Amino acid sequence: MSGIKIIGRGKYLPKQEITSADLSKKFNVTEEYICKVCGIKSRWYGSAEDTLENMAYKASLDAIKNGNINCNDIDLIIVATTSSNKVMPGISYLVQSLLNIKDCMCLDILAGCNGFVNAFDIAYNYIEIGKINTALVIGVEKLSSVVDSNDMSTAILFGDGAGATIITKSNKPKKYYSKFKSQGQDSECLTYEVGKKLTMDGTKVYKYAVAEVPKIINETLCMADLKIEDMQNIVLHQSNTRIMNSIAKKLKIANDRLFSDIESVGNTFCASIPIALTEIDLQEGQHLLMCGYGGGLNTGCIVLEV
Repeated sequence: MSGIKIIGRGKYLPKQEITSADLSKKFNVTEEYICKVCGIKSRWYGSAEDTLENMAYKASLDAIKNGNINCNDIDLIIVATTSSNKVMPGISYLVQSLLNIKDCMCLDILAGCNGFVNAFDIAYNYIEIGKINTALVIGVEKLSSVVDSNDMSTAILFGDGAGATIITKSNKPKKYYSKFKSQGQDSECLTYEVGKKLTMDGTKVYKYAVAEVPKIINETLCMADLKIEDMQNIVLHQSNTRIMNSIAKKLKIANDRLFSDIESVGNTFCASIPIALTEIDLQEGQHLLMCGYGGGLNTGCIVLEV
């Protein structure tokens, strides 16, 4: 196990803020009610110029600047998204073009809210087997274009944005463990088809997340021979505070042990974890736990030494 290191992190949020106060008027409920239900005060909606590729590009530029690297050092661009209405070319190829990278591998993956964690693990494995040295891993969503604005259960949750993380081969061994599970029998709980609107059975998604996320976290920690107390940073998919607090309770940790920016960003599906990574202080030698969960249904967990 050679290990990897995170060398760059970046994000992009659109300019239009949609507050829970705005939505309370639309749905004839109080702002306090919305905040109590999901813990979100603000989410951000993209303009016509905020296409998936443009948001991913801007987040990537931020990560490249943060990592102080040359674009052409990137061997792989992998994009996780669920809100694209383009089948071909993939968003990763459009990002490659915008970054003017001459030769690199490009790949899009479709794995619901767990997409970024899947993408990160794929990039790690390409580095581990020696296929590449450096990967740009992006989560990007424009959920405002696929959510039914008249459906309060989804309209209060979802927003737009992009997060990008650059990883490269470490010059010394570092711990890295991952585990993934899927439950396709319940795939209809959370769906999106091009040309239609996103649908969600919130109760079933909640039950799945609260049952499966603590389980896969504990299994991954067991593989790593570590405990939850050994994690300096715990970053879950920013779904809603009700789910996240219930997961914390099952893990027997305080709610504030889980990083949360959901109040000010909202649920951005694949973009939520890479956006969150820009907000935390990662120190060498610390342990980071990332766990995604959502459409599929599926969940994935990574424990790594920073």
